[in-house]
Amino acid sequence: MADCMRVSKLILRVLQVVFALIAFASAASLYNSYALRASYVQFMVFTGVTAFLLAIFYAIVTCVEGLKRTFSGVIEVLVNAIWVVFWLAAAGSFAAWAECRPSNVDTRTFTKCDVFLASEAFGWLSWFLWAGSLIISVVEMRRGEGLTGGKPFSMLYKDVWSG
Repeated sequence: MADCMRVSKLILRVLQVVFALIAFASAASLYNSYALRASYVQFMVFTGVTAFLLAIFYAIVTCVEGLKRTFSGVIEVLVNAIWVVFWLAAAGSFAAWAECRPSNVDTRTFTKCDVFLASEAFGWLSWFLWAGSLIISVVEMRRGEGLTGGKPFSMLYKDVWSG
């Protein structure tokens, strides 16, 4: 097992786990408790659950040397890029729903809009964290860590392309 020297990357992944958990749990609450059965709520739950699982996986990958060599580099960049788009779509679809706005929040009672806005807020925060992970993984890939071993991706298939 590696020594987890990349503490900042590990902390980022742990924050992604926590924020994804809050985002999908509040969206699931909207789906079950408040009977808000819209497709954007289901997409937030999907994005949150899969991001939760991926962040746990990549937190483990950060600490295990053999996994780090296999699942870093191009693979990590692609996974991060896909989930940046997913979080942007999930949070943006929540922001587009006009029924719940921050002005609708009632501090005396716990309403559907409170849960909705919490899910939206943690969706945007998750998008921000996954964008940070994307930047870090691109920098690491360009530095030569991960699957490509420091070579540009096009150089991996040089022999195949040249015939």
